[in-house]
Amino acid sequence: MWVHLQVDSAQAFIWLSQLRHRWADEEKHCFANICDAQFLYSYEYLGNTPRLVITPLTDRCYITLTQSLHLTMSGAPAGPAGTGKTETTKDLGRALGIMVYVFNCSEQMDYKSCGNIYKGLSQTGAWGCFDEFNRISVEVLSVVAVQVKSIQDAIRDKKQRFNFLGEDINLIPSVGIFITMNPGYAGRTELPENLKALFRPCAMVVPDFELICEIMLVAEGFIEARLLARKFITLYQLCKELLSKQDHYDWGLRAIKSVLVVAGSLKRGDPDRPEDQVLMRSLRDFNIPKIVTDDMPVFMGLIGDLFPALDVPRKRDLSFESFVKQAVLNLKLQAEDNFVLKVVQLEELLAVRHSVFVVGNAGTGKSQVLKSLNKTYQIMKRRPVWTDLNPKAVTNDELFGIINPATREWKDGLFSSIMRELANVTHDGPKWMVLDGDIDPMWIESLNTVMDDNKVLTLASNERIPLNPTMRLLFEISHLRTATPATVSRAGILYINPADLGWNPPVSSWIDQREIQSERANLTILFDKYLPLCLDTLRTRFKKIIPVPEQSMVQMLCYLLECLLTTENTPPDCPKELYELYFVFAAVWAFGGAMFQDQLVDYRVEFSKWWVTEFKTIKFPSQGTVFDFYIDPETKKFEPWSKLIPKFEFDPEMPLQACLVPTSETIRVRYFIDRLLERRRPVMLVGNAGTGKSVLVGDKLSSLDADEYMVKNVPFNYYTSSTMLQAVLEKPLDKKAGRNYGPPGTKKLIYFIDDMNMPEVDTYGTVQPHTLIRQHMDYGHWYDRNKLSLKEIMNVQYVSCMNPTAGSFTINPRLQRHFSVFALSFPGSEALSTIYSVILTQHLKRGHFSGPVQKSSQQLIHVALGLHQKVAATFLPTAIKFHYIFNLRDFSNVFQGILFSTLECLKAPQDLVKLYLHESNRVYRDKMVDETDFSTFDKMQMEMVKKFYDEIEETIEETKKMNMYCHFARGIGEPKYMPVQTWESLNRILVEALDNHNEVNAVMNLVLFEDAMCHVCRINRILESPRGNVLLVGVGGSGKQSLTRLAAFISSLEVFQITLRKGYGIPDLKADLANQYIKTGVKNVGTVFLMTDAQVSDERFLVLVNDLLASGEIPDLFTDDEVENIISSVRNEVKSQGLVDTRETCWKFFIDRVRRQLKVALCFSPVGNKLRVRSRKFPAVVNCTAIDWFHEWPQEALESVSLRFLQETENIELSVKDSISKFMAYVHTSVNEMSRSYLSNERRYNYTTPKSFLEQIKLYQNLLFKKGKELTAKMERLENGLQKLNSTSAQVDGLKAKLAAQEVELKQKNEDADKLIQVVGVETEKVSTEKAIADEEEQKVALITQEVKQKQKDCEEDLAKAEPALAAAQAALNTLNKNNLTELKSFGSPPSAVSNVTAAVMVLMAPGGKVPKDRSWKAAKVSMARVDGFLDSLIHFDKENIHENCLKAIQPYLQDPEFNPEFVTSKSYAAAGLCSWVINIVRFYEVYCDVEPKRQALNKANAELAAAQEKLANIKAKIAHLNENLAKLTAKFERATSDKLKCQQEAEATACTISLANRLVPVPVTPSLDPLTMLTDDADIAAWQNEGLPADRMSTENATILTNCERWPLMVDPQLQGIKWIKTKYGEDLRVIRIGQKGYLDTMERALAAGEVVLIENLEESVDPVLGALLGRETIKKGRYIKIGDKECEYNPSFHLILHTKLANPHYQPEMQAQCTLINFTVTRDGLEDQLLAAVVSMERPDLEELKLQCPAWFEPDLLVCCKPRSRSEPHPPTAASFTENSLRSVLVSNTQMPNSQCGPKPQIKHIQANGYCGKQSGPRDVLATASHSPHWPGTANCDQWELRSAEPTDAANKLARPTGTFPDGLHANGC
Repeated sequence: MWVHLQVDSAQAFIWLSQLRHRWADEEKHCFANICDAQFLYSYEYLGNTPRLVITPLTDRCYITLTQSLHLTMSGAPAGPAGTGKTETTKDLGRALGIMVYVFNCSEQMDYKSCGNIYKGLSQTGAWGCFDEFNRISVEVLSVVAVQVKSIQDAIRDKKQRFNFLGEDINLIPSVGIFITMNPGYAGRTELPENLKALFRPCAMVVPDFELICEIMLVAEGFIEARLLARKFITLYQLCKELLSKQDHYDWGLRAIKSVLVVAGSLKRGDPDRPEDQVLMRSLRDFNIPKIVTDDMPVFMGLIGDLFPALDVPRKRDLSFESFVKQAVLNLKLQAEDNFVLKVVQLEELLAVRHSVFVVGNAGTGKSQVLKSLNKTYQIMKRRPVWTDLNPKAVTNDELFGIINPATREWKDGLFSSIMRELANVTHDGPKWMVLDGDIDPMWIESLNTVMDDNKVLTLASNERIPLNPTMRLLFEISHLRTATPATVSRAGILYINPADLGWNPPVSSWIDQREIQSERANLTILFDKYLPLCLDTLRTRFKKIIPVPEQSMVQMLCYLLECLLTTENTPPDCPKELYELYFVFAAVWAFGGAMFQDQLVDYRVEFSKWWVTEFKTIKFPSQGTVFDFYIDPETKKFEPWSKLIPKFEFDPEMPLQACLVPTSETIRVRYFIDRLLERRRPVMLVGNAGTGKSVLVGDKLSSLDADEYMVKNVPFNYYTSSTMLQAVLEKPLDKKAGRNYGPPGTKKLIYFIDDMNMPEVDTYGTVQPHTLIRQHMDYGHWYDRNKLSLKEIMNVQYVSCMNPTAGSFTINPRLQRHFSVFALSFPGSEALSTIYSVILTQHLKRGHFSGPVQKSSQQLIHVALGLHQKVAATFLPTAIKFHYIFNLRDFSNVFQGILFSTLECLKAPQDLVKLYLHESNRVYRDKMVDETDFSTFDKMQMEMVKKFYDEIEETIEETKKMNMYCHFARGIGEPKYMPVQTWESLNRILVEALDNHNEVNAVMNLVLFEDAMCHVCRINRILESPRGNVLLVGVGGSGKQSLTRLAAFISSLEVFQITLRKGYGIPDLKADLANQYIKTGVKNVGTVFLMTDAQVSDERFLVLVNDLLASGEIPDLFTDDEVENIISSVRNEVKSQGLVDTRETCWKFFIDRVRRQLKVALCFSPVGNKLRVRSRKFPAVVNCTAIDWFHEWPQEALESVSLRFLQETENIELSVKDSISKFMAYVHTSVNEMSRSYLSNERRYNYTTPKSFLEQIKLYQNLLFKKGKELTAKMERLENGLQKLNSTSAQVDGLKAKLAAQEVELKQKNEDADKLIQVVGVETEKVSTEKAIADEEEQKVALITQEVKQKQKDCEEDLAKAEPALAAAQAALNTLNKNNLTELKSFGSPPSAVSNVTAAVMVLMAPGGKVPKDRSWKAAKVSMARVDGFLDSLIHFDKENIHENCLKAIQPYLQDPEFNPEFVTSKSYAAAGLCSWVINIVRFYEVYCDVEPKRQALNKANAELAAAQEKLANIKAKIAHLNENLAKLTAKFERATSDKLKCQQEAEATACTISLANRLVPVPVTPSLDPLTMLTDDADIAAWQNEGLPADRMSTENATILTNCERWPLMVDPQLQGIKWIKTKYGEDLRVIRIGQKGYLDTMERALAAGEVVLIENLEESVDPVLGALLGRETIKKGRYIKIGDKECEYNPSFHLILHTKLANPHYQPEMQAQCTLINFTVTRDGLEDQLLAAVVSMERPDLEELKLQCPAWFEPDLLVCCKPRSRSEPHPPTAASFTENSLRSVLVSNTQMPNSQCGPKPQIKHIQANGYCGKQSGPRDVLATASHSPHWPGTANCDQWELRSAEPTDAANKLARPTGTFPDGLHANGC
C-alpha cells in the first residue's frame, strides 16, 4: 500500500498522518505519534471491544483531535446523525489506552454538575465526550467556558495541582474534553463565542458507506464482500430516492450496521446458503417491518432487481410462532397471520436493536403486539418484566431528575428510577421499558446514549445507569414527525399499517365475548354485511364534527350494541331481523353520530339519504332522517324521538341560560349517554358554544344516585397542565389495598372533563393533560410524582365535552379513539319555536297581558327565529370579528330581555314588536364592530318584521327616533323595565344618579351625551339580568369603567376591583375572589367584579375568570374547612326554601346565589390580537358574557363634550365657544384619519381615544390660562409704553435744554477734577517719603525683636536645667515635719553622718556668710530648738543668694562619700531629708549663677526694644495723619470724577432718548403664526441645544412638546439622541430606572414624595400594571397621594416622569397612548441633514462655529443695545415701545465707548446664506443650524438681546430674512 501511495520517506505526510505506536527503550514506555503530536500510551485495559472501520474521514478526525490536544485545546466533532462523531472519539481514546466517558448532555445539567465532571476527569486524566453538547442552556455554557479554560491553562502551564471551582486538585495532563453536536436540530443552542474559541472544530460528513459495508461484511465472514456491499448500498440509495418520505425511514449508517449484524448472524446460522441469498434475506426481512403498505411493491421490486431470480423464504422459528399464537389466544385476540408476523418481527428487531419504535396510527394494534410478545415470554417461562410510562405526562425534570440549584439536593426522576430498578433485577429475563407517548427532542434526546452503542443513561447528578443486555427500550408512538434524525437512526422500526390488522380482528374478539351462540353468528354476518361498505364510504364522504379514527367508530358500534343487545331487547330466541334492526340503529349512530351541519351541507341528512338508498333491509319511516327515530322496546318499531319529549314547564325564577328544555336532540343524546355511562364507556359530546353540552351532561350527572356515583367536574383551560390535572383527579380518591386507589367505598367516580381541547398544545404538538388521561385509559394507572411509585386507579370513568371551534380544535387520535363521540347541534326551527312559544306564552299569561298581545306571541317567535337564523348565516366570524358567533345563548338572551316586561310596558302588540326590536339590537347589534354591519343588520331586521307584521311602518318609524328600554326609565329606586320617553328625561335621571354617586364615591366627571347614556342603559340591562355578565370592548379611555360604575350604582350593586401590587399573583386573586364569593353567596350582597386589561398582569388570571363565568365554580378556591363553613352558613336558608339540606344541595344553593349576585364586568381593548387570542384560550370570556362594543365617539359626542368643558372655561368669548368645540372635534377626527393613513403607509400605530380627546381639551384650557396670563402682562407693558410715547414728543424740547445745561456742568466738573488731581499728587508724595522712613525703622525693630527672642530662649533653657534640683530640694523639705525633726533633735550622740548633715545645714544657713565655727551636734540642736521656726527658715531659704563663704565651707561635706541621702536614711529619716535638701540647693545655685548674666543681658535688650518700638509708633501716627488727609482729597476727587461721568452719561442718554423718540413707531405684528413661538422661545431652544439636543427643527419640536405636555412624555428614541439630551438636561437630579430592576418601585416611591424627575428607560411594549395609577395620574385624597399597587404613596406635584424606549416601531396600546404623550425622536432624513451640516461646519469652518457661539442674533455694527439680563419669570423681550426715557438712561451705548462691556467686540459676518438664522424659518441648509450660548455673550440663555438697526442696512444684513417685522423707516427689532 505504501509503495502504491509512493511513500518513500519516514517524513512523508501520508505516513506521518497515521496513528503509529512505538516502544521507547530509554523511557521504557509506549508512545503514540501522529503528525507532530506525541502521546504517552495510558495502558488502560478497555476489554476486547469491536473496532471502528477506518475511513479517510476517520483519519482526518484523528488528526484534528490529536492536534487540538497537542495545542492544549479541546475537540468538537460536529455533523449530522450517524456520522460517527462519538464513536470516532471513543476509538481514538481506545487507540491511546485512555478511558473515554460519554455524557449525554441535557438542559437539566447546570454549571456545577458540569464542573464536577471536569474535576473528576482532571484528576484521573481520562477523556470526556459530551454528546449533544449544545442541548445545555446558554447560561450554563458561558460558565462552562471558564471551567474548560482553567483546565487548559493549567495543562499549558504544566501544573501538577491547580485551583478549580475554589478547590486545589491534582491534574493529570492527559485529560481531554470533547464535544459532539448536531447543528440545527430541535432543542439546540448556539455556543457562546468564548466557548467556541476553546474547541477545535472538526466537520463530520456522511462517510463512504460502501467501504464500511464491504469491510464489515468481510468481518462477518462474507467472501463476495465487494459485490454485495455495492448491492447493499445501491438498494439503500434507491430506497431513499424512490420510496415515499416517511418520518420513520432511516437509510443511514446505523441502519446499515444493524442489517450487517443480522446478515452475519444468518450467515453463521446457515453457512451453506449462498451469500447473496443470506444478504437478500436479511435486507428484505429486516426492512419489511418498517415499510408502509404503499411502498411495499416498490421495495420488493428493488430487491428483485438487485437479486434477480432469488426467492428465499424468510427464516422462521415455528416453535416460537406457536408460542405467539398461544399467547394471542390467551389474550382473547385473533391469531391472524399478519398479527403473528408483527409479533415475530418485533422479536427479531429486539434481538438486533436494544431500542425499538413501534409506530402506527391509533387503533392499529400496537399495544396488543407488545402485550402479545410479553405474554409469549411468560408462556416460555422467560420471566419478562414490563414497565410502562408516558414520558409526556410528566415534565423533563420529573422524568430524568433535577438538582435543586439552591441546596444541590438531587430529586430522582421517574425514568431514571425505573431504569435503576430494572438494572438491579438479577434474573436474565427480558426487561422492557415501554415509553408510550409522543416523541419530542426535549426528552428523547436525553436517551441518546442509552439508545446508541454506549448503552448508559447519564444523569445531571453525574450518576451513570447502564442498560444491561437484557433490558430493552420500546417506544409506542403514532408518528416520528417531531423526532430528529439523531433519534430515528438510533432505534429499530416496527411500523404497523392500518391494513395489517383492519377492523375484523377487534370485532371478532368482541363477538367472541358474547355469550349466545346465535347472537355471535348473526353479528358476524351483520358486520360483514354493513362494515366494509360503511367504512369505504366514510373514508371519502360525510364530514364529521371532529376527526374520529376508523377503529373508534367500529369500537363505538360494539359499545352501542353492548347497550342495545340486552335480554330485554333481544331475547335468546329472537329472530335475526331483530338483531339487524338493533344493529342498523347502532350502526347509524356509530357512523353518523359525529356528523354535523356546517354552513353549506347538513351531513346527517346526506348520510341518511345514502343509508336508506344503500341498505334497504331495515326500512326507516319516510319522514325525517335516520337519526330522528328510536326503537320502541315494546313494539320493536321505529318511533320519532319527539314521542319521548316530556312537557316543558317554564320556571320564571330560573334564568333561561340554566333551563334545560328537552328537545329531540337532547333526548336522543341523553338516551345514549345513559346507556354508555351505565356500562362505563367513555363518552364525548362535541358541539359549538351554546349547544348545551355542559348543561346536558351536568343534568345527567346530577340525576345519578348519589349513593352509587360520585362526580368530579374537571374544567380544562389553556393553562391546565398534567400536574394540575393529576392533583384534581386524585382529590376525590381514597387509598385502597396496596397501590390501588379509588372513590370512597363502593361508589363509582365519573370525571366530567369539560372543554377537553382547551389546554395549550406544546411546541411538539402534545397536550400534556391528555397524556395523563391516555396513560390511565390505556394502562389503568399513573405515577405518584413525589414517591415515583405506581398508582392503580380503579372504579373511575370519563365523560367529556368539547367545542371543535375553540382551543386546539381536535385532540390526539390515540386519546380520541377511546371515546364514543356524539355531535350536538342546535335544535331545529320547529323545536325552538315550540320551546320559546311555551316560554313566552306562559310569561304573558302569568303577567295577565292583554289578549291581542298574547295572540301576537307566535308572530314574534317567527320574527325572532327568522332574524336569528339570518344573522347567524350572514355575520360569520373572521380574524377581526372573531366574536361573531350567534348561537342559542343569544337567542335566549333576546327572550330573557322580553321576560323583563310588565303589563305596564306592553299594552299593544306594537309594544311587543318595539321591545323585541330593542332586545335584538342589544343582543346582536351591540356586538357589531362597524357601520356596514349596522346597516346590514338594520335592513335585515326591518325586512323580517315587515314580513310577519302588516301595517307596522309607523311603529318602525317611532323606533328609529327613540327605542330604549331600561330598568330606571321612571326613576331610580324600584327597577321596572320600561321604555325611555325622551333623551332629556333620561339625561335628568342619569345626572341625578351621577350626583348621588359622587356624594358617596370617588367623583366621576362624566359628560352624559346620547352615546354615553345608551351605554349606561345597556350595561345596566345586563347587570339586572340573571347571571348577567358583561364584556365591554373599546379602546382605553372610552369610559367603560366609569359607565359601569354608574350602571352598578343605579342597580345598588357594589363594585370590586383588584388592586395590583408588587408580586400580586394567582393566590392573591383567588383570595380576593373567595372574599367576593362569601360576600355574594353567604351575605347576599350584589357586587360587580370589574376587571380591566391592565389588571390582567398574568394571563392565568383569566383561568379563574373563565371558570367563574362558565360554571360559577373555581377549583380549589376554598379549603375544605372553608367549604364546610360556607355549607353551614347557608344550611338554614336551604331548609327555609323547602330543600333537603345535603352538602351537595347547600353547595349548589351557594354557587347559584354567587352566579346570581356576583356580576363580572370585563373592560378589554380590541386593539391587536390579544382579545382574539383570549377568546380562544378562555371561551367563556366571549360565550358567557353579553358584549357591548364601544365605538369611536360620534361627532355629536365630541362636540357635546368639548362644549361642556368650554362652558366652564373663562376668558373665551361666548360667540366662539361653539366654533372651538367644532374645531376640537375636527382635530380629533382628522387625527384618526391620519392615524389610519399612517398605519397603512408607515406601519406605525398611533391611537386617539376619548381619553386623549379629553386630554386635548385639558391641555387647551391650561395653555389658554398660561398664555392669557402672559398676554395680560404684555398688554400692561404695552399700555404703559404707549402712555410714555404720548408724552415723549413734549419732553424732547425740555431734553435738549437739559442737554445744553448738562454740557456746561460737565465742562466745569472736568476743570474741578483736574485741580484736585494736582493737590492729590503733592499729598501722595509726602506720604511716600514718610512711609520710606517708617519702613527703615520697622526693619530695625524687627532685628532687635529677633535678638531678644533668642536671648529669652537661652535663659529659659538654662533655667529649665535648674528646675529638677529645685524640685528635689522641695521634695526633700516635704519629707520633713515637726515629728521627725523632733525625733532628730532628741538624738543624744548621733552618728557622724547625721551630725555632718546638721553641720552642713548650719553652714548653708549662716547669716551674711559668717560660717559658725561650732558646728557640733550641740550647736545644731540649739539651731533646731524651735522646730517650727527651723522648718520655716528652710522653706523660705534665699536660694538665689548664697554667700561665697558658705559655698566654700560646705564643699568638704559634699565631698564626703557618706553625705548621701540614701546612706543617711539608714541613720535618720529627717537627716536624710536635710541631706537631700542641702545637695539640691547647692546644685540649683550653681546653675542659677551661670544663668544670671544672660538674664541681665536679656533685660537690657528688652529695654532697647521698647525704645525702638516707641519711635516706630510715632512715625506711623504721622503717616496715618497724612493718609487721612490724602483719603479726604481722593474721595473729593472721586466724587468730582463721578459727577463728571454721571453728567456725561446723562448727556449721552438724553441725546439717545431724543434720537429714539424721533424714530419710535407702532409695534410690529407677526405675519404668520408658528406653534413653536406659542410654546417656547429661542432662549430655551439655545439652552436645549447646549445640553445636547440635535439642531434640527424636528428635535426642537419634540423638546417643545416634551416640556409643555400635560401627560407623561414617552420618547420613541432608537438612536438615543433624546435620552442623551434628557440626561444632560437634568444631570444628577435625574433618577434613571428600568422596569423590573431590583428596587425600582422603591426608587419611584421616593421620587414621588420628593418631587424628583424620573426617567424609565428601555421600555418594552408593555408596562408593569402596578404603575397603572401613576401613568394615569390617578391621584387620591385631593391629589396628595397616588397608589402604586396597594400602597398609597405621597405625591409631590413637582414630580415628573419621562418614559423612553429604544424600540424603533413600538406598538403601544391605546390605553398607554392615552396616558402618555408619544414623541418620536427617530432621526428623519432632513433632521440628519441638519445635524450633519452643523457637524461639518463645526469641523471645516471653526470660525463660523465660534461666531455662532458668540452671536445670538444677526446685528449691524452701527448701533447695539443690550438690555439687562432677564429672569425666567419674564418670558418675552420688551417691545420697542417700552424703551422710555427712564429705561434708556440705564443703557450703555456703543461698545466702542464701553471697553468693559459684556457684549464684547462686534463680530464681522461673512459667508451667510439667505435663509436667515433666527430659528423660525430655518431650513436644512442653514450654515449656522443651531442657537447657542457663550459665557462671553449674555445672549439667548440669560438675557433679552435686542438690536436697533439704522435706516441704511449693510449688504450682509440685506441678505438676511426679517422674521420679526420691519419698522417703516428701516429700523429692525429682532428678539432672540
